[in-house]
Amino acid sequence: MSWELSLEELTIATHGKVLSTSKKTFTGVGTDTRKSLKGQIFFALRGANFDAHDFLVAAAAQNASALIVSHLPESAKPLLKAVTIIEVTDVLQALQNLALFWRHNVSAKILAVTGTNGKTTTKEFASTILSQKYKTQFSKGSFNNHWGVPLSLLSIEPEHEVAVIEMGMNHPGEISELVGMSDPDMVLVTMVGRGHLEGLGSIEEVAKAKEEMYTFADPGVRAIFNIENEYTRKMYVNYLAKHPGIKPANKPILFTTKLDSFSQTHPPDIHFTLKDFDITTLKIKGVIAGVTGEVDVPVFGEHNIYNLMAASALALSVGMSPQEIWTALPKCQTSWGRNQWMTAKSGALILFDAYNANPESMKAAIENFSKLRVRGRKIAFLGEMREMGAAAPEVHRELGALIGTKDFEYIFFIGPSEAEFSSGVKSSDFKKTLLVTNTYKKNLALIVQPVIDRDDVVLIKASRGMELERILEELEPVET
Repeated sequence: MSWELSLEELTIATHGKVLSTSKKTFTGVGTDTRKSLKGQIFFALRGANFDAHDFLVAAAAQNASALIVSHLPESAKPLLKAVTIIEVTDVLQALQNLALFWRHNVSAKILAVTGTNGKTTTKEFASTILSQKYKTQFSKGSFNNHWGVPLSLLSIEPEHEVAVIEMGMNHPGEISELVGMSDPDMVLVTMVGRGHLEGLGSIEEVAKAKEEMYTFADPGVRAIFNIENEYTRKMYVNYLAKHPGIKPANKPILFTTKLDSFSQTHPPDIHFTLKDFDITTLKIKGVIAGVTGEVDVPVFGEHNIYNLMAASALALSVGMSPQEIWTALPKCQTSWGRNQWMTAKSGALILFDAYNANPESMKAAIENFSKLRVRGRKIAFLGEMREMGAAAPEVHRELGALIGTKDFEYIFFIGPSEAEFSSGVKSSDFKKTLLVTNTYKKNLALIVQPVIDRDDVVLIKASRGMELERILEELEPVET
């Protein structure tokens, strides 16, 4: 069974006015005029640097079946004779309205995930686990904002049984909007850390914005909580206060690696501990809903134990048995730019983790890396943690002070906070090689490349906007 929508449904859902009619049935939504849009609805969205109304002719040339517009430019008026065109007051709002309409016309359970760290990896781990039993859809890439979430919802086919939808934010009120348009069945905040401080100001404000996931969800949803993180534990306490007398079927699902006084009175449903780890594997043991297990998962980094617990909790929430989850866990893997191991032409190992960065994820990467037992040297290419706002100087000094205490032979830093990072490294009495620069320079990798040995290991970590894959390319990976 495939995705299909009638002209009447499209008009009702978008609150639109039909300007012209050519096609009356549609089989999806498209936004990229470089690709075929046959059968699809093209939404003329506006961004900070573009207006898709400028590409209506291109969309029609790619065989789009309908165009959703807020106005019709003079250049596009000949299209009235060739394609279905619907006029709306606000194209983005129309897309969101259609997403909510579609969400209520598919039977898939909607699992909503947010968090400062781990939301994307948790989403992908969860979809891997769930797909062992259910027909599963999930947000692709970082389709997690005000236009990405509706597109993710509109990618759900009628045959899907479960959909894992990632939700991101950088200002208050955004999560509540995303929850409103997706009406989730299960909700999860993976953890709260110092991300998006530029738009929110403090970690307390980050926590308040993330908590919208729980406060704006329908009272009947299944809520999942990390009771180890200070801020998500408080969310759980707040949730209990606001939802007295929760029915057993809707009881929150809890996870943690630590059994403390709080977990004694609020027993976790999922409790993992790390037996050991190396470059390729996490060795985990623990309990899922009373069923003990022990597995090897082919991912790197101790912090991924939280993402695996969160993913297991999502699977548990929709009805997978503990044993089914234990069996599926070893199939989990990380994706591009997230703890991704590669081999350089020199033979050195590269850990490419440059999809996202904030103080907590940087610390986790450095701590994990420092625990590796290697024959050669450790080399780090670090980049700016973006969206830190007024906290940028402090967090980059912290970062420098931390890595300066670890066993790195070479440390390279790229970004506007070069002076603060350098100050932090020097405060740690680091004695090896440090090189900082405010912007990427093409020959940066070439400076160190001649001295990289086959036994060395290289860490590349930064915010996605720093584009440190350019360094990766200069190190000539032979495995990607």
